[in-house]
Amino acid sequence: MRRLKDRRRAQAGTTLVELLVSLTIASMALALIVGALSTGLLNASIAKRNTAAQAAMQYEMETIGASAFSSSSAPYSDCFATESQTSPAAALGGFQGSCIAAYTLRADVSWAWLPGSTAVQVWTISIATVSSGTQIGQPVNVYKVKR
Repeated sequence: MRRLKDRRRAQAGTTLVELLVSLTIASMALALIVGALSTGLLNASIAKRNTAAQAAMQYEMETIGASAFSSSSAPYSDCFATESQTSPAAALGGFQGSCIAAYTLRADVSWAWLPGSTAVQVWTISIATVSSGTQIGQPVNVYKVKR
């Protein structure tokens, strides 16, 4: 009878190995959850930046389309805010100039004549981040014809 009591007492608790295995499994599950959340946050911020860049690109294309054809147009840069409802503003220093802290994107707009023509302008729009100057996507060309 004493042996049976001792055996039950020996098997009553969890062993150190069982505890380590369960902690390892729990920590791996936690690491997967944290990794998934951080990846989701990163993807959301990239999508937000890309959406803002597309809106800035659309704004500049509409600005070019609405302006009169002129052979004396100067290249320029506009600053765009993604974290507030601040209106676009001209970059300090003109083309490829700096933007104040409230702005996160800069659109650089320049033009050249289509080779062999003086009636077709090729406008180039590129979007970059203000903080690092990294270009977002590829530059877009817009053709403007003198009518």
